Amino acid sequence: MGSSGERKPYVKYEDLPRDNEAFRRYYAAQQLVGEEEFSEMVEAMRMALPTSFRITGSRKQAADIHEQIITELIPSIKDVSIEGAETEAPHPLEWYPNELAWQFSIPRFALKRSPELSRFHAFLVTETEVGNISRQEAVSMVPPLLLDVHGDHFVLDMCAAPGSKTAQLVEALQADAGPELPPRGLVVANDADYKRACMLVHQINRLNSPNVIVTNHSGEHFPNIYTPVAKEGPKTRGIVQFDRILCDVPCTGDGTTRKNVRVWETWKPEDAYGLNPLQSRILQRAAYLLKTGGRLVYSTCSLNPVENEAVVAHVLETFGGALKLVDVSTQLPALKRRPGLHTWKIMTRDGTNHDSAASVKPGDVSRSVYRNLENFFPLAPARMEELHIERCMRIYPHLQNTGGFFIAVIEKVAPISVVEKRVASKANEPASEASACGKAEAEADSVANVETETDVDDGQVAAKRAKHDDTQDSEKSDPAQTLYRPDRPRDESALRESPFVFLDPAEGELKTIFDFYGIKDSVPRRGFLCRIENERFRSVYYVADSVRQLMELGGQRLRVVNTGIRVFGRNCVKDAGCEFRLVCEGVSQLMPYLADKYIVNVDFRDLKVLLENVNPLFTALSEECQMRIKAVEPLSSIVVCYDPTKCDSTGTVPDGEKPYVRLAATLAIPCWCGHASLSVHIDKAQLSSLIRRVLGHVVDRKDMGSSQLANNTRSQDKAPTTTPGSPVSATDGSSQPPTM
Repeated sequence: MGSSGERKPYVKYEDLPRDNEAFRRYYAAQQLVGEEEFSEMVEAMRMALPTSFRITGSRKQAADIHEQIITELIPSIKDVSIEGAETEAPHPLEWYPNELAWQFSIPRFALKRSPELSRFHAFLVTETEVGNISRQEAVSMVPPLLLDVHGDHFVLDMCAAPGSKTAQLVEALQADAGPELPPRGLVVANDADYKRACMLVHQINRLNSPNVIVTNHSGEHFPNIYTPVAKEGPKTRGIVQFDRILCDVPCTGDGTTRKNVRVWETWKPEDAYGLNPLQSRILQRAAYLLKTGGRLVYSTCSLNPVENEAVVAHVLETFGGALKLVDVSTQLPALKRRPGLHTWKIMTRDGTNHDSAASVKPGDVSRSVYRNLENFFPLAPARMEELHIERCMRIYPHLQNTGGFFIAVIEKVAPISVVEKRVASKANEPASEASACGKAEAEADSVANVETETDVDDGQVAAKRAKHDDTQDSEKSDPAQTLYRPDRPRDESALRESPFVFLDPAEGELKTIFDFYGIKDSVPRRGFLCRIENERFRSVYYVADSVRQLMELGGQRLRVVNTGIRVFGRNCVKDAGCEFRLVCEGVSQLMPYLADKYIVNVDFRDLKVLLENVNPLFTALSEECQMRIKAVEPLSSIVVCYDPTKCDSTGTVPDGEKPYVRLAATLAIPCWCGHASLSVHIDKAQLSSLIRRVLGHVVDRKDMGSSQLANNTRSQDKAPTTTPGSPVSATDGSSQPPTM
């Protein structure tokens, strides 16, 4: 609504403005590319962005989805024409490893409207809901690849929402892992906005990883998490640091004009000037949290050097040689990119471009911008050369039909804080003797001494703290004098949520659950937790040991929004053998530890019966399957497993007796075992995806809730007639893939 309270007139998407004169003048002055190429770049930025997506999940599961795209979807699109024009089939991005990322020339808004592409659109929607694919802009897939995450890394995503990059980090962490060999590392997915952090939970939960924790902190104030004081030697507390950190910071987003068309209307250079201080603080905080020898990626979806090279250059300068840019020019060789800028200009209110802060007068910009003006310009040319700013990566929209992006890969080559130096010195690390952080080092010393020294008495420590607090109070009275201290983040209040509580498998309801399902002693026993509400809990979650340790060290200081895989859920069935049932998302984690009788292996015929019918009777299944099911107590959970490697899909088995799409991953489907029938416990979207891959049927998910029960004569009498063999099944509201 406008300032007068009147609603703005509606403008169709196609009619929204896609140009901005100030934008053209500002970026022409930056000389990002040559004059002719600049026109080509701007023209590309005015066009709609292609649809792109990435296959997620384990390697076997990804292979199944890849096979489905190749055998089913691409053939269905090859001969499709829209308004008389032929449609280009989806193709893999040549620079992304293993053909796991794909691009389609049709933009998202057109894909929704096209009847000819409804099958493909339904695939994208369904598989996104269940987490088999992630609809992600192509260039945003680059930073996680360059971070080079491995299974033993502690990884921090400082500004994680909406979570597509975080998902890549999690997948990299567990690329070579399995239920019996989980990764030793973890991913902390953090976001400053609580609501966005909750959205992040939905994205991350689809990956079924016990090695993820979602937190809610301002990036520049992500807390120090202290390790216990050593029993012997100097009484110095270490700080938990990370092997890999992703800083995909808040930005103006002017590289996203192809999908966020409104950017054209609202763009002005002052937006970048306002964000630069925040971006710089987040990167500085990341530098403190990074281990010496660790890698950090700073990225934005902006083309503005004030948000990009200016931030990187001044932060590197602040830490005086402790950080260096990594040359990644040979990585992802098929990805077209341009080097970072060594020079750029700043535009003032009157539209004048300036080469240095000396030529800008106080009235030319706002007071807040003028205070930080020096940080917006390049350093001296010789210093920019020494820092190798050209190692930064710029991706322009016209190079490979993408959005615009900036990426800098940074390595920490020396300790920064006094805490790090002391820990490094104790471990006899050569890096402890390296130069660290220039003018920031003295400030870090004064703060770190308060936190770590024990060779002074308590009165001296209290006096130092009081002096420091008095200084902070005086600084608050004058915002212009406030100094950000990346080594001493501001404490943030605890979340007003029920905290997670770890459970003891040797007592209480968890012991009852373990006893009922015959959970083996080899299960990691210290990672089960819950949230208690009204003196009881509804679900049991499981986290990896690395997550448990971090949560215990962080305590109330760490604002945990969500963590863990849901493995058990309280059921509402009277007289059930156990009050808790197995939950779909936790099946793959628990299967190695379940008693054998709760795992029922089936052939393709039995799998087909389960997918084609709601609550199929035991008698509809094979005799062997019936025998296995009857060995389990009625009113309890079982896991139905189908191993596709035991099904010959080379052609010797007739169609209809093998999966529609060649599968590689074992299917593990939780079911509720009644007195005479089974009920499949996966949600509608997951069931739809599974039926499509296994049986080749496209299910209208809107109609699935009203499907007749094949084994209930009353419902058959009342229900509308359906095609024989139409796939229907029961659901439980969970939302996780049942593949192993």
